[in-house]
Amino acid sequence: MVPEITPEWLLITAAIAMLISLVEAWLATLIIYGKVEFLRKIFPATHNLIRSHVDFTIMTALAGVLYLIITHLNLEIPGWIIAIFCIGVLYNPSGFIAKAINPEMGSANTTFGKVMVCLGFVPATIGFGYTSLAILEALV
Repeated sequence: MVPEITPEWLLITAAIAMLISLVEAWLATLIIYGKVEFLRKIFPATHNLIRSHVDFTIMTALAGVLYLIITHLNLEIPGWIIAIFCIGVLYNPSGFIAKAINPEMGSANTTFGKVMVCLGFVPATIGFGYTSLAILEALV
């Protein structure tokens, strides 16, 4: 049985994104300030780890704020939109993790890399876009 997809999924996703962000912050701290070499070998492009950390933190805030707006305005957002939204919140920053591990991965210099970067924006765009239009419709 599949559980009902409700706006609370946004809070669950925000909590997961925040936990990932916290782990990344510690990893970057240990690499940059602690000079932990085995972590530097795993994440040679530490700046991309920091980018992912910031992106996950932003996604945490956006998902949380939109949850509050949805519930405050009593908006009915379809479950499939919420699911896509949650996927986008977690998927979008993940490219930076991949590039922190392998800086050549998903290079925008290749056709495959360009497609993967563009596809990464689709779930977040659908989720944020639909929800933003629903907010505007409710308020205007």
